[in-house]
Amino acid sequence: MLDETHSVDLTLQDLELIEAALQTQEKILSVQSRAGGSAARTRLNDLKGLMRRLRRQTPAPQGASAASWSQTARQLFF
Repeated sequence: MLDETHSVDLTLQDLELIEAALQTQEKILSVQSRAGGSAARTRLNDLKGLMRRLRRQTPAPQGASAASWSQTARQLFF
């Protein structure tokens, strides 16, 4: 089954706000899944996939340098 996609008009600030909210939700689901919630683990996996797609589609800020090693490592573990 294919997922339907829709275009929406969002500013970069809107996308940053959405990403921050999703990161908070990711932390909550992570704690719940560690406590044994299988439904939370499923939602956490879905959320991580959504966040990857969001990061790929979000334009990079002008003049932004590449992420440092520590920033990359932090993203892998948190």
